[in-house]
Amino acid sequence: MTEGYPRSKKKENTVWKAPYILMVDRGDSPSVQKVRNAQKVGAAGVIIADATCLCRYRDTCTPDDVNETCEDIEPIMADDGSGADITVPSFLMFKQDADVIKKELREKNQLVQI
Repeated sequence: MTEGYPRSKKKENTVWKAPYILMVDRGDSPSVQKVRNAQKVGAAGVIIADATCLCRYRDTCTPDDVNETCEDIEPIMADDGSGADITVPSFLMFKQDADVIKKELREKNQLVQI
């Protein structure tokens, strides 16, 4: 699974107590697989953090890479047909919103449980 936030500063294999909401970065693997993996490890919900700025938000969104281009069209998070076993809710968060949450979690190294 892709990287989740926050990262633990404790020992390498710290187990998070369920239930929790896991934030993962949008990337190469399908959203369905990310959510399925999160569900398997006990997540009660999943936030997929977009990694690319939308062009219309270029004033409030900072690309991770100076050579990165923005997206003109909002990304779509949809079931690829294999998600019948997924029962936890999930949603896609725009990069400019997700970056604020990731920054806060990194700075405070907090795990927020529901």
